[in-house]
Amino acid sequence: MTSHSVCIVTYERPTFLRRCLDALAERTAEGTEVVVVDASSGSDRGAIAAEFPSVNYVHAPHLAGWMTRSRNEALKHASGKVISFLDDDVVIGETWQAGVLAAFTDETVAAVAGRTRNLQPGEEEYAPPVGRLLQDGSLTEGFASLPDGVVDVDHGIGANMSFRRHVLARLGGFRDDYPGTAMREDTDIFLRIKRLGGRSVFSPDAVVDHLPAPHVRGRRFDTRYKLYARRNHMVLLARDAGIGSAVLSRWTVREFAGVADAPGVLRKIRRLGVTVLGVGWGVVAMARQATWRPMSPERQDTLGRELRARLST
Repeated sequence: MTSHSVCIVTYERPTFLRRCLDALAERTAEGTEVVVVDASSGSDRGAIAAEFPSVNYVHAPHLAGWMTRSRNEALKHASGKVISFLDDDVVIGETWQAGVLAAFTDETVAAVAGRTRNLQPGEEEYAPPVGRLLQDGSLTEGFASLPDGVVDVDHGIGANMSFRRHVLARLGGFRDDYPGTAMREDTDIFLRIKRLGGRSVFSPDAVVDHLPAPHVRGRRFDTRYKLYARRNHMVLLARDAGIGSAVLSRWTVREFAGVADAPGVLRKIRRLGVTVLGVGWGVVAMARQATWRPMSPERQDTLGRELRARLST
């Protein structure tokens, strides 16, 4: 078993994938395992094998549109004691691998969220606590910030996150039913780890530069994005705290109250419409995918059991 596996899921972005793989080849230790799950329609196996012969390339076009299903596919091929996930449009920094592995020398740490720079002015400063789930159901971010050392967090960022293998085994992998933009699939696994009693931290040294590729479908923060954001956030809170929880109620009230913050009448009407549709969609989704009380963080379905068995080997 290798000490560190790095998993990248990609879809129709070969140029960005190669940029990511170039940085990994230059800046990770010999013996680091790299697994690529490519959901693109066409296979890039030959070219990847020629350019990066040590990469384990998995072509899985049937997973197109399902990022977390691709993550779970990657888990079937990863052998590391520590398993990291990177987006295909990041470039790791010189200290990334050392920062990840150093955080795991603390035996209490189950997961590491790495610093993910967007190369925006002032992003090093972030006043709220980084990566927290607040009492009103909202999430703080700050994953581009530069705190003074490692800090504890409730959740991390999917572009740059790492886990102990045995923790992923106990969870049974990722929940893979956050559709569309896949928003909150990363938050979900960190909150499940917290439910297990595990500790997650933010490591500034585990740094990558996030140099975003265009979305294959739609644009970031378009109406589709906002609808999925509300739908998936409601499912997240319902699973973590329960449909009957106060935190879910507070978040719903907060969303509707936020309509008044939109500038101008037309934008208020537009935000109200998106909120009504998104929350309504979320109500239907959580009725199918959550329960009145918090759900178990451990998957007990067929795939969950399969991943638990593979990751426990």
